[in-house]
Amino acid sequence: MNMHIRRPVVRARRHQTGQTLISMMIGLVISLITISAMLVLYKTMIEVSANASRSALRDGQVSAALLAAQMDLQSAGFGVPAADALSSRFGVRESGKEVVWRYKAELADVGFVCSGLRLVDNEGLYRFTPKACSDVAGVNWAVGERELLAGSAAFFTPVQKDGSAYAGGEGEIGAMSLAAGYVFALKAERQCLPFMQQDFSTSPMALPGQQLVMEQADGAGHLFQACLPNLAVST
Repeated sequence: MNMHIRRPVVRARRHQTGQTLISMMIGLVISLITISAMLVLYKTMIEVSANASRSALRDGQVSAALLAAQMDLQSAGFGVPAADALSSRFGVRESGKEVVWRYKAELADVGFVCSGLRLVDNEGLYRFTPKACSDVAGVNWAVGERELLAGSAAFFTPVQKDGSAYAGGEGEIGAMSLAAGYVFALKAERQCLPFMQQDFSTSPMALPGQQLVMEQADGAGHLFQACLPNLAVST
């Protein structure tokens, strides 16, 4: 009789499956690096957006101020007799940092008044309040008799819609501002007025228009140029 001997079956031991502590630590490190990169990107995008908003707002405010200055300049010489010397109607003073003009006031009993603009380095462009005068050479304004139209980046902080000021506006890149070095210059331009209003049929050419330019002292660039139709000089 054959005897079958049963031998014990030895089964291979299965390896343990699942997450280990090392794999969890590696995943945690990768997650932290990803989150840090996302936070840096988010912070950069917020700074770029905030800087662009401040720069755009400042550009708009400075542009509006320069436009207001050019509109004020259109009154230069209005109602003043043409026989009066140009130097009594309009003057560039303080090495080009100040411009003053005389014109007829709207009120008949006031007579002639003077107004002006003042450039202050590292501050901005100021407008002088009108006051009675007989000549631009002798009129002066106190510090409290001027208002700020547009300021430099270091001095002027743009204002939000609710009237509050932006914080941290220093160090902006690309914002329009009145940097130091700008001056006023008066130039006689024969092609200043539009639609050929000057009379070029006579010889010599009479009454060329006056043009005021706000430019760098070295002439490298300018912010605006404005024709002054009420001022003219004979050649």
